[in-house]
Amino acid sequence: MANADAARPRDWVPVERRWLGLDRATIPPALVVLALAILMAVVVPAVDHAVPGGTRVRAADEVALRGGISFVPATGWILTDGVLRGREPRAGVGSTATVTDGPVALTVRTAPFTGTPTALLEQIKDTTDALNGSHGLHITGDVQAVQTAGGQRGVIARYRGTSSDGAIAAFVVDGTGVEVVVTGPPDVPGDPSAAIAGMIASIAPEGGAG
Repeated sequence: MANADAARPRDWVPVERRWLGLDRATIPPALVVLALAILMAVVVPAVDHAVPGGTRVRAADEVALRGGISFVPATGWILTDGVLRGREPRAGVGSTATVTDGPVALTVRTAPFTGTPTALLEQIKDTTDALNGSHGLHITGDVQAVQTAGGQRGVIARYRGTSSDGAIAAFVVDGTGVEVVVTGPPDVPGDPSAAIAGMIASIAPEGGAG
C-alpha cells in the first residue's frame, strides 16, 4: 500500500472526491470567480449603460455658476456638469454647467466681462473661429435681441456646425459675461425649443432665477 501511495502523483484526487474529473473542493471557489467575472463583464456595463450619467433635474432645481449667475434647468433634463443650488462644494461653484436631453445639450459659461452682449457674442465667434477654423460653429442667422424673465438684455443668433445646429446667446450681468450654447443634430426628435427658451429666460443674478 505504501508503494502504491508513493507511485501516485501528488495532485492525485480520490474518485469519491471527483466530479466530472474535477476536485469537488475546487468547484465552489471556481464558481465564485466565474460569477464575479460575469458580474464585471456583463452586469455592471449593462447597468452603467442603462443609468444615464449626471443628475436628473427636478422641478424648482436651480444651477449655480461662478460670478453669481444662476439658471433654472428644464425639469427632466440631465445635469451632466455643474452644481445645483444648495449642493455647492466648499471650493465654490464652477464657471460651466451643461444639461442634456437626449442629443440636445445646453451649456452655460460665465467669466468676467465688461463690454456689451453684442461684443461678447462677437468675441465668442472670433475665439471659436480661431480655435476650430472651418470645423467650428458659424453664425448663419441674424443677431437678435433677447431678454430674460428678470429683464437682463442680451443677444442671440443661430449657428451651424459640421454635424450640429443650434444657437448662441450672450448676456452681461453685473460685470459677468454669460455665454449660452445650444447644440443638437439638425433633425431633433420632438421640439425642445420651449424648454430651451425657458432656460435662457431664467438666467439671472444669484438667487434671481425664475
